[in-house]
Amino acid sequence: MNLRILQKPLYRQKEHLRSLLVRLRRVSSIRDKIEILNALPEVDAFFSFPSPLKTFLKGLSLSCEYVIKEIFAIGQGKRLFGEMKNDVMHRLRPLVEDLLALETFYQDLGGIIGYQHLVLTLLTVDSRLSEKEQLALPEGEDLNKDSLEVRKAIIEGIKRQGMMGELYPVGGAADRLQLEDEKTQEKLPAASLIFLGKPLLESVIADLQAREYLHYKLFGAQVTTPIGMMTSRINRNHEHIRSICMQNKWFARPKSAFKFFNQPLVPTFTKKGEWCLQKPLKLLLKPGGHGMLWKLLKQNRVFEWFDSLGATKALIRQINNPMAAVDHGLLAFLGLGHKRDKAFGFASCPRLVSAHEGMNALKEIQGKKVLTNIEYCDFEKYGIEDEPNQPDGKYSRFPSNTNILFADLKAVHQAVEKFPHPGLLINFRKGYHYHAQEEKEEIARLETTMQNIADAFAVEKKAPLPSYLTFNERRKTISTTKKKSSSTGKMLETPEGCYYDFMLNAQELLKNHCQMELPTLPDKKTFAKKGPSFLFSYHPALGPLYSIIGQKIRRGKLYRGSELQLEIADLELENLALNGSLLILATDPMGLIEKETLVYSNQTGCCHLKNVQVKNGGIDWDEDHLFWKHEIKRVAALKIVLHGHSEFFAEDLKIEGDLTLEVPHGMRMRAQEKKGQVIFTTELLDRKEPFWTYSIDPTYTIDLNRNTYFTSSSPRSLF
Repeated sequence: MNLRILQKPLYRQKEHLRSLLVRLRRVSSIRDKIEILNALPEVDAFFSFPSPLKTFLKGLSLSCEYVIKEIFAIGQGKRLFGEMKNDVMHRLRPLVEDLLALETFYQDLGGIIGYQHLVLTLLTVDSRLSEKEQLALPEGEDLNKDSLEVRKAIIEGIKRQGMMGELYPVGGAADRLQLEDEKTQEKLPAASLIFLGKPLLESVIADLQAREYLHYKLFGAQVTTPIGMMTSRINRNHEHIRSICMQNKWFARPKSAFKFFNQPLVPTFTKKGEWCLQKPLKLLLKPGGHGMLWKLLKQNRVFEWFDSLGATKALIRQINNPMAAVDHGLLAFLGLGHKRDKAFGFASCPRLVSAHEGMNALKEIQGKKVLTNIEYCDFEKYGIEDEPNQPDGKYSRFPSNTNILFADLKAVHQAVEKFPHPGLLINFRKGYHYHAQEEKEEIARLETTMQNIADAFAVEKKAPLPSYLTFNERRKTISTTKKKSSSTGKMLETPEGCYYDFMLNAQELLKNHCQMELPTLPDKKTFAKKGPSFLFSYHPALGPLYSIIGQKIRRGKLYRGSELQLEIADLELENLALNGSLLILATDPMGLIEKETLVYSNQTGCCHLKNVQVKNGGIDWDEDHLFWKHEIKRVAALKIVLHGHSEFFAEDLKIEGDLTLEVPHGMRMRAQEKKGQVIFTTELLDRKEPFWTYSIDPTYTIDLNRNTYFTSSSPRSLF
C-alpha cells in the first residue's frame, strides 16, 4: 500500500479532529460537549433513527453517552457498533467501561478524540529526523572495572537502601511467551514464568530482600522497601499478579508495603487508523506501554505513598530480566545515583544487533542536550542502521537500554507535568483481528516508553547532566525472557538463552572468585541440545556480590554433570569435591518470620562443609530436563534441609548415596566419620553470634569474618 496515497485521507481526518478538539475545549460541561457531537453529521446520521444502541443509551450516564458518541465522531461508530445482534448485546457494558477508562487516562489530550487525533498524527508525521537533532555516544561510569569509585558506589547503594522504593511494570501481555495455566489454559503474565524453580516475580523480590539483608549485615538496620506494581486488566493480569503475592504470603513482607495500580488498555488499529476488534462489540486492546507508569503514579497518588514511607528514590526494573541484580552492577548503579544526587539514570551495556532493545544516546537539539532512549522501532526515524559497530562484530554502535532505571521521585513527579506521555510511538506487527477475515494484518497500538521521561531533563550544552548512565558486562546486566523458545534453536530473548547467560555468570563466579575447578561449559549450540556440563544456582542473599560469595565458597571441584544448589545465605564451603547432586536449603536464609513478616537477623539456617566429598548418582542424564526451569530428574542426591535457626557441620569426610538430612529449628547436626562410617548427631544450637560478621575496610571492600562457636552439649546420635 502506497503510504503517501494512504496519508491524504488520514491527514484530512486528523485536521477534522483537531478542529473538533478546539471546539470541545471551549465548553466545560459535558452536556455542551454532547451537543457539539450531536451536531456532527456522522453522529446525527446514526442517532436520528431508532436503534438498539439508542435504546441502550437511555439507561446510561452522560459520561457513557459522551464516550459512545465520541466513537462516531472519530469515524469508528459503524466499525464498533455495526453488528448489534441479541447474542452480543451483553458485551456493551464492558465495552463502555473500556471506553471510559480510555477517556479518563487521555483526558489531558482530549479523551478518545484526542487519542485518535494523536494516532493519526503519528501515522502521518514525517518520519525523517530534524537536521537540528544530533546523536552522540553517551559517556558513563564503567562498572566492570574494579576501582575505588565503583567500590564506593556499591557501599553507597547498600547504605541508602532505606531511602529506596521499587517499581515493577508487570502489566504487559507477554504474548510471545505463550504462558498458559495447565488446567484452565488461561493466559498468564510474564511474572508467573518459572525460572530456576521460582516465578520471576518471586525472584525479583528475593533480589530486593538480598539487598535489604546486606544493608542489615553492614549497618544493623531493618528496612522494608515499598514496592509499586503497575498491572493491567489484559488476560486478568492484575488478578494473577496479586495471586502470586498472596500464594507467597506477600513474600513475608507487610501487605501495606505493596501498592498496585492498573495500566489502561488501549485500542489497536490498522495502518488506515481503523480500530481493531476481537469480535463484535469487543475491542482488541493491549497495554499502552510502560511509559504510562509515571502518569499513573500521579493519578493514583503513589508518589505521596512513597513519600509517606520515606522513599525518595526508586529503582524501576522490568520483570523479564532475571540478570539485572547479578553481582555488584545494580548496587553500584544505584549508589552512583545517590552519591551524585541525580534525577534519573540508565543502567546500560553493549547492545546485540537485532535485539528488540532500545539504545541510549546523548541527543543535542537547539543548544541543549539530554540523555535519552531511542526505541528499536524508531531507528529508521533517527537514521540508525541496526548493524555491528565493527566488521564481523555482534554489538551495535550505541549501548543498550535495559529497562533498569534510577529515579529521583520528586524530580520525576515534576517531570510528569511536562511529559505526561513520554516517548510516544507506534510499532506495527502482524496480528489477527475481527475484520481481517482470519488473515494476519499489520496492526499497532499507541505506546509510551517509561525511559523517555528522561527527555524532561534537558539542559544547556555546557551544563552538567542531571541524568547519568553506567556500563557493565551484558550478561550481568540484561538477558531477557521475552519469548518462547524457537524451533530453529535461536536463543536470544528466550528462557534458554537467559539460562545460558546465567551459567556463564556462574562459571565466572565459581572459577574466578571461588577458585573452584569446573568442567568447561559447552558452546551455545551444544548447550541448547545437550544442556550444561554442570548445574549451579544460589539464593541472592548468599552475596549478591561475587566478592562476598568468593569468601564463603573457597576452592573445591565440581565433576562433570554435577549439580550444586545453594538456597542459603550463611554458608562456608571449603574444598568441596562434588560428584553428583548437593542441594542445601535453608527455610529461613535471612532471619526468622515473626507475625508473617521476615525479620532480618542472625537466626538463620547455617551450613559449614570443609574438606567434604559428596558422591551420588545425581542427575539422570538419560531423561529429558528443563534445566532453566529447574525441572530436573535425579537418580540420587544429598539434600540438607535447615529449618528455622539451625546448622549443619561436616569436616574431613565423604558422604555417599541418596540421602535427605533435615535439621530441626534450634538444633545443630554434625556429620562425623567413625569406624569407616559417617554418623549424624544432633545437639542444641545456642549460638547467638552471627555466622559471618560483615565489615567495610578502608578500601571500601566488604570483608567477612567467620565466627566459630560450638556448644558443650552432648551430641545425640540419629542412628
